[in-house]
Amino acid sequence: MKITNKLVTKLVLLNCLLFLPSAKADVSATAGFVSDYYFRGSNLGDGGAYASIDYSNGGFSAGSWWIDDGSLGNDGLETDFYFSYAKSHDQFSWSVGYTRYEYTYSSDFEHEVALNLSTGNFSFDVIKGVDDDQGINSEDYSVLQLGYSKSYFGLTLGTGDYDDLQDSSWSWLEISFSGELVEGISTSLNIGVKTDDAAGTQDDGYIYLDISKAFDL
Repeated sequence: MKITNKLVTKLVLLNCLLFLPSAKADVSATAGFVSDYYFRGSNLGDGGAYASIDYSNGGFSAGSWWIDDGSLGNDGLETDFYFSYAKSHDQFSWSVGYTRYEYTYSSDFEHEVALNLSTGNFSFDVIKGVDDDQGINSEDYSVLQLGYSKSYFGLTLGTGDYDDLQDSSWSWLEISFSGELVEGISTSLNIGVKTDDAAGTQDDGYIYLDISKAFDL
């Protein structure tokens, strides 16, 4: 079943890329490194290298992202596939998208849909997903994110919840300072704290550095 799902996802993405008109299309790649791998306030692994390739044409975008994260002590690769469609009207914009997360060291995978609304410096995300272990012990999850960004400064306040087996919920606050380390090299310093809402406990906080370079293809 997992093989079928993976093939369907990749074929849909490939067909989207093949049949879109080529005018005004942009293809880019990114290579980078994070000192620790944090996602939505949670630590998913030690520091590791990552890379991505992205395609955009009008309001449509698609791509894939990879990281050698060593999650939970396992050496392996996480691969994400995603596509979205966005539209803007003056100061207001919205997008809808789909993302699938796969791992070479686990049969688990997640897939989710997301709605993003933004105006000015503010953004709001509503995310609904499924954490699936080949159809065994599947559970739904949801995430809400409120973001603010201006110049080199960014702030994210989020909350997540697993509806079924784990019956867990968490919140996090993360601030970031980003800019160019040298010409063409982007860097971001991220500082955050996560709270386990179900247990009523808070971690000691975290900090990580993200350095990357983008290439036009």
